[in-house]
Amino acid sequence: MENIRALIIDDDKDTANLFRTILTLVGFECSAVYTARAALTHLAANEPDIVLLDLRLGLELDGSDILFQIRSNPRFSNTRVIVITAYPDMLEHSDSLADLILIKPVELDDLKTLSTRLTQIRPKSQLFRDPISTLYTLGFFMTRLEHAYLRFKRHPELCFAVMAIQCQILPKGAGHSPLVESDQLLKRVAKILNKDFRPTDTFAHLDGERIVALYEDLKSPQDIDSILPRLYNDFSKDLASSDQTWGVTPVVGVVLNDPRFHSYEEILKLAVETLDRACLLKGEYFLTGSPT
Repeated sequence: MENIRALIIDDDKDTANLFRTILTLVGFECSAVYTARAALTHLAANEPDIVLLDLRLGLELDGSDILFQIRSNPRFSNTRVIVITAYPDMLEHSDSLADLILIKPVELDDLKTLSTRLTQIRPKSQLFRDPISTLYTLGFFMTRLEHAYLRFKRHPELCFAVMAIQCQILPKGAGHSPLVESDQLLKRVAKILNKDFRPTDTFAHLDGERIVALYEDLKSPQDIDSILPRLYNDFSKDLASSDQTWGVTPVVGVVLNDPRFHSYEEILKLAVETLDRACLLKGEYFLTGSPT
């Protein structure tokens, strides 16, 4: 076995190092990290063949977030993921994304055998991004939103926001807005959105010229006050620097998580309704919705 690269992600250093030792003995090239943030940093620079992932990594980010990032990024289309957990109740949104699930305590002989076999079979093929725009699909967005909502129910101190965005075409200079195909518009918007935001931010195509965004792990509700100016600034810079005859400006509706919401679908519904009100008022910025 040559150049089979394994990444072990577990907040228990003794367990992670034990797994690394076992897999190294059977010929894997192993790295181990102990936090979700460290895992994201490693994955930004490396493309492992196999990931051993503990789901319970802490409050800020957990193993499910790492799994979503791996499965939604085309760079990791050949990466196999073994989820290892002592908490089967955490598997609700992960079982369909993992190539294999092992419940702790894990037999080390099984770990060696299953890891070796897994690298010899075809990995799961999950399409979570639209191949043309590269934005996430709405189905993947709803999975992420449900995950964020359930985390908030368990940990009310967490904060997230849902944003609905209407993309409006602006002519560059005098004249009427040019006719722009939807695919061309979404490609341009995706390029703007993906340039200056965190790996954990989720942007998806809602319909037509509308996009939805999920901003997780905000430190406080006031964080949205810094996100919005940055969003508008990115669109403005794109319009100013582009050599095309048109640009895009957003109209935005924002909803912050609130314990009064009864479902994650309700949050998205209100974000869209808030956007509709902003469009009717020809809002240049945003309105903030809250549950009734």
